[in-house]
Amino acid sequence: MLNTTGIALAIFFIYWGAIEYLKASGKLEKYSLSSFGPILLVRTSKGLRFLDRVSKFKTFWRIYANIGIPAVFIGMLFMFTLVLAMDYIILTAPPQPSELTHPRSALLIPGVNPYIPLVWGLIGLAVTLIVHEFSHAILCRVEGVKVRALGVVLALVPIGGFAEPDEKQLLGKESNLRAIQRIRIFSAGVVSNFFVAAIAFSLFFYLLSFLSPVVTVVDVEENSPAFGLVEKGSVITSINGIPIQGQEDVEKALRGSDKPDKVLIQFKDGGSVELPKIAGIKIADTISSYPAEAAGLQRGMVIISVNGIETPTLTSFQKIMRSTKPGETIKLKIFSDGEFDEIRVTLTKAPEGNYGFLGVRIEGLTYLSGLRLGYSKQMLEMLQSIPSSLTSPVGWLTIMSMPFLFFPGFGGDMLNYFTPTGFWSQFGNLLFYVLNALYWTAWLNFYVGLFNCLPAVPLDGGRVFKEALSSILAKRFGDRGEAISEFAVKFLALAIFSSIAISIIIPNLPLMGL
Repeated sequence: MLNTTGIALAIFFIYWGAIEYLKASGKLEKYSLSSFGPILLVRTSKGLRFLDRVSKFKTFWRIYANIGIPAVFIGMLFMFTLVLAMDYIILTAPPQPSELTHPRSALLIPGVNPYIPLVWGLIGLAVTLIVHEFSHAILCRVEGVKVRALGVVLALVPIGGFAEPDEKQLLGKESNLRAIQRIRIFSAGVVSNFFVAAIAFSLFFYLLSFLSPVVTVVDVEENSPAFGLVEKGSVITSINGIPIQGQEDVEKALRGSDKPDKVLIQFKDGGSVELPKIAGIKIADTISSYPAEAAGLQRGMVIISVNGIETPTLTSFQKIMRSTKPGETIKLKIFSDGEFDEIRVTLTKAPEGNYGFLGVRIEGLTYLSGLRLGYSKQMLEMLQSIPSSLTSPVGWLTIMSMPFLFFPGFGGDMLNYFTPTGFWSQFGNLLFYVLNALYWTAWLNFYVGLFNCLPAVPLDGGRVFKEALSSILAKRFGDRGEAISEFAVKFLALAIFSSIAISIIIPNLPLMGL
C-alpha cells in the first residue's frame, strides 16, 4: 500500500505530465499560460481596472510606502545578521538530523512543511501572496509604471503570486523613475506583509484573553490506579473540591485534602474518580557524573517529596531545591514500579546559582496516581507575554520560531487545553477557528516579509539594496557606481543562498552516510 508521501508524489508527477502535454499541444499559450517544468504561471488581466481605481490615491500610497521603507532596512539588517549567526552555528556545531532540519521544513508550503497545517496554512499563504503582489502592483501604478497582468504561481498548489509590470518602464535604460520611486515599488510588498501581520497578530493576542486555561490529562499510564478509569484528553475541573487552572491550584488542592491518602478528581464532563494519592514530578533523565546518577535515581522515577515536603509540581520542586545548599544531604521519597522508597543524596553546587544541585531533568507535567497532567496556563501566559518582549531581538526571534518550537496553533489535543469564555463561550470551537486563521495569516505574512528583506536579488530586499547602493555610489563614482552595486548585490545573493543551502545540507549529511 502506498504511503502518504508516495501518493503525494504520484499526484504531483501526474500533474507535471499534464502540464507538459498541454504545453506541447499549444493549449497553455492559447490561454495565456506558461510553464517552467512543473511550475505554472497563470496570468489574468482581471483586477487591473480595480487596481487603477485604488492607485488613484497617490499621495496616500507614497506616504504609506515611505513610512514602511525603514522597516525594510531594519528587516534586512536583522535577517542578514541571522544568516551570519546561522552560518557560524552550522559550521561550528551543526545540529543533528531532525524534523526541524529536514529540507521540507525550509519550504513554506502548507501540508509539505510538517509545521504548517494544510487548511490554515493555505488561508494564510493566500492572504500573504495577494497582499504582497497587489501592493507591488498598486505602487507601480502610483509611480506611472504599467502593469500588464496579475497572476498566481502554481506547483500543484499555489506557491506564489506575481504582478507583471512593464520591465522597460520599471528597469529599462529609458525609465524616468528615480531611485526612491523604484525603492517604494520594491518595498511595497514587504511593507504590506508587515502591516497585515501587525493587524492579525494584534487581534490574535487580544482574543487570547477570551481563553480560560485548564488542566488536562496528557496521558494515563498502564498498570496504574487510574488506568481504565480516566481517558487521555480529559479536562480536570477540580481536585478535592478545589477548582484548578494551573500548577499552584493543583498544589493547593493536593495539600489541603482531609483524606491524606486519597484524591478526588472531577472532570469537565461531570464525571469523577477517587484514587490513591500518589503525586509528584517525574524524572525525565539524569545528568551524567552528578549526584542523582550516583545515588541510583533513574528515568521514570517519581519524586514525591524532598525532606518531607511534598513536591506535586515542578514549581514546588524547584522552590525547595533552590533553598538547599551545596554539600547538603537531602532525603527524597521516590515512587517507582508500584513501590515507595527513600533515597538520600548529597548535593553538589548548581552550575548557575549558589544552591544545591541534584542533576536531574524533570518533566513539566505532574504525575498524579498514574495520570500525567498538563498545564495550558503556562502556554497561555507565554503567548500573552510575547507582545511585551518585542522591544528586543529575542522577542522577534520568538515570533519567527513559534510554529517550529512551541506553538502549532489550536488544533488536535490543543482544543482540550482551553475553554472559550465570555461572548465566545456560546459558539463552541469558533474562537479556535478565528484564532487559527489570524495566527497563520499573521505568521506567514511576517515570515515571508522578513525573508523578502534579505539583500539578495531576486528578493525584494535585494532590489531595494541595489537601488539604495547605486544611488549612493553614483554620487561618488558616477557610472561606475552602477557596476559596483551590481557586483555587490550579486555577491550577496550568492553568499546568502549558499548559506541557506549549507544550512539544509550539513545537518542532513549523516542521513546520506557522509
